[in-house]
Amino acid sequence: MDARLPARGSRPRGPGITGRMTAHELATPTIQDAVGAFVDEVVLPHVADWDRDDVLPDTAWEQLVALGVPGALVPVEHGGAGRTVASMVPVWRTLSQGWISLTGAVNPTGLATALLVRDGTPAQRERWLPRFADGTAHAAFSITEPQAGSDLARLETTATPERDGLTLRGRKRWVAGGVSADVVFLLARVDGELSCVVLPADGRGTASWQVDEIDKVGYRGVESAAYRFAAHHEPTAEILGGPDRVGAGARQMLGALGVGRVNVACRALGIVDRALAVALQESTGREIGDGLLGDHTHVQLRVGELRARLMAAESLTERAAFAVDEEAENARELSTAAKVVASDTAVWAVDLAARLSASRSYRAGDELARLRRDAPQTQIGEGANDALLLALGRGEIAGAS
Repeated sequence: MDARLPARGSRPRGPGITGRMTAHELATPTIQDAVGAFVDEVVLPHVADWDRDDVLPDTAWEQLVALGVPGALVPVEHGGAGRTVASMVPVWRTLSQGWISLTGAVNPTGLATALLVRDGTPAQRERWLPRFADGTAHAAFSITEPQAGSDLARLETTATPERDGLTLRGRKRWVAGGVSADVVFLLARVDGELSCVVLPADGRGTASWQVDEIDKVGYRGVESAAYRFAAHHEPTAEILGGPDRVGAGARQMLGALGVGRVNVACRALGIVDRALAVALQESTGREIGDGLLGDHTHVQLRVGELRARLMAAESLTERAAFAVDEEAENARELSTAAKVVASDTAVWAVDLAARLSASRSYRAGDELARLRRDAPQTQIGEGANDALLLALGRGEIAGAS
């Protein structure tokens, strides 16, 4: 199977269906093409090896930084490109057509940027945002704990204010970017109240802050860490927004997840793009009897259904991205729905393409074999789909009662 084959018409161009772009974005229209070239020339020729070896090479990450992808959301006044989430949808999607791990690797810094822009103090913004913009620093994001998952009521990690900084006790799991990030934004209890802690990573890897990297079946190459804090004191750790924002952490971090859920939806769209590419390759290149596989009406129906579902998922993702940018009242609901619909579509699309490809999809190193492992990650990342659907359903029922 040719891993370089692009999905027909699937590499999105421009700002999306509404055409809305900022003046700055209109002045810098080349990031999409640059990322597309990076995917074609750097990622696709090597992704099978990277996935097998569970590594995201430093050279590939440095190219992403040079393209300005990790810090793309940093405002212009802090040295960034000032791009919107909506303008990053085609960029993140294109990147995911190469490997969703790349899109996942840039996500924590985007989440941290959203947190700082919305809730950080001027000093916190000045300390971190310029470094995110120029790529000299990257962030990690952490809510989940082993005994709680993402159930906020059961979170136990504490951060105790000291004369200088904070002392942390507890455990965190599935810390995105948690092995090498320069700063961690994590949810912990301060005086019993959930608060967002801005934790510089100077003491990571010591006896008081132990780190384990989690091995994964799919979504390889991107860091997923487990932390154990044993009275870890960090004199420069602080509460996001300052001491008077103790207790605001759940609202702050859940608010930022709109950015993350759009990012995950884009990972899913990239997977669907590749599944469609494989389905088209099989349909037009595989002989069955006196003709091609694609001559059969049942194959035409399946490919048509794949294309229709892809268009529905991409439209919902774009709508959610604009809502996040505008801080619309329904932004959380839309980003949740986009993430659920796109990720479920990705898993379904890979299964459909695998059925058309038959035994080829089980060949070691085949693209479909990797997509089979990667697609379910999008159903879990930034909130498991069942938990998100429960929240949507409860809200709808409460509103109707």
